Parts: sequence; C-alpha cells; structure tokens
Amino acid sequence: MNEILTVKEVSKRFPVVRDGKREYIQAVERVCFSVDQAERIGIIGASGCGKTTLLKMILGLQNPDQGSIEYSGKLGFVAQDPYSSLCPRFQVKKIVAEPLLYGREKFNKQQIQEKVRSALEQVKLNPEIFMERYPYQLSGGERQRVSLARALIREPQILILDEPTSMLDYEVKSSIGEQILSIAQAQKLAVVLVTHDIEFAKILCTHLYIMNEGHFIEHGEKEAICQNPQEDFTRMLFAASLDLEKFWEIKESIEQKDER
Repeated sequence: MNEILTVKEVSKRFPVVRDGKREYIQAVERVCFSVDQAERIGIIGASGCGKTTLLKMILGLQNPDQGSIEYSGKLGFVAQDPYSSLCPRFQVKKIVAEPLLYGREKFNKQQIQEKVRSALEQVKLNPEIFMERYPYQLSGGERQRVSLARALIREPQILILDEPTSMLDYEVKSSIGEQILSIAQAQKLAVVLVTHDIEFAKILCTHLYIMNEGHFIEHGEKEAICQNPQEDFTRMLFAASLDLEKFWEIKESIEQKDER
C-alpha cells in the first residue's frame, strides 16, 4: 500500500468558560485513518461534528493535542468559499501561480506562465480569456475552477477539498464535481473531501467516513456504506439528503431509543 496521508489517534479540544468555570469541548477524539494513492475518501458529518477542526489539523493550521499526522508528497487545497479565497487585487494568472512563486522550487517567468496555462486548461478555463481577469469578473463556478487550478499547479499527490461546491447551484456543482473526478482519476490523485453533501461525496469518493461528536462512527467502501449503513445517525444523514419525511421518522426512532 502506498499511503499518502496517515492520521493516527488525533485529538483536539478547546477551552470554554461556563458560569465562570473553565471547561473543555472535545472537538476531535482519537481519529485514525489513512489515504492511499488514487483513493478518494469523503469525511461526512453535520455542522459541529468536528470535521472542520480535523481538516485544519491536516492542513497544519492547528496542532493536535495528541496523535500525529503524516503525509508524503505535495498537497493541494481547495477552500469552501470561492468569493473570499481569491485575492481581489490579483489577476487570475497571479492567483494560480501563487504556489509556484512562494514554493521551494524555482521557476523562471516563462515556466510559470506555461504551468499557469496548463493548470487553467485542466479545469476547462481558456487561458486566453481568463488569465488577465480579476475575481470580480468571474462567476462562482469560474472562481472555484481557478481555485482548483491553483491547487493543481504544483502537481500534488493529494487534493484536500473543503465543501468545494457548497456555494454553487446544482448544475455548476455537478459540472465541477465531474471535472474534479476526471482529474483525480487521470492523475491517480488521492482525495480527501470534507463535506455534508452526501450526494456529491457519492459521486467523487471511493470510501466514506461518517463523523459525529468528534469521531468516526462508521466507515468503509462507498457502496457498502450507502447500501447498508449500520448506524442510525448515518441513516438519518442519508435520509436528510434525500427524503425529509424519512429523516424525521429516523430521528424520532433514535430519540425513543435514547429515552428507554
């Protein structure tokens, strides 16, 4: 197995003050998983489940209280909000080139321009049209394609996606999802998708991890999880994405179990 990312027994808690007393909220608790080359995993959960904290630790934006995170190879990242993740003062050509300008590898001006053009072509944006544009001249879908081009320009081995289509309409979301899948398959990229969008995860991912209250409650191959979820919470998440009436039935059943 060629592991690109390994997360071992990672935990994180945050201090809060309640009634004048210092307490702690356990955001992530003893989480373990690994991602192999070409494997595409989806970490799915509702708001507040700990997935954002886990993502920040994977990206090195927060340090775990315990455990370790190791990855081999380059990492590319696409943020959730295409409207705030791009500098409004930069043209697209500079935005996409940023990872090359501040990375360890040195490229001359011509090499950088060629790589920017290639990255834009990968995400189906015509360089002749888009290189000179500013973010305000782009639609939401075009902005997210620029973000994807920026993530791909250093030829990463793993792509980290934080709700990459949550602010886009269905048609644009579907188009970008298909583009990410095509690129990942062609380049044998490992992918970690953090999302609450189960339908999008079904399209993109090979394996699903269901997160609740800071830990994974079940995980496995996509087909197994989708066809036969073992946990009530997982069934509730799936129902919420497809059938609200079914969602409330499952929620009521869970509450009745808790009362017994």
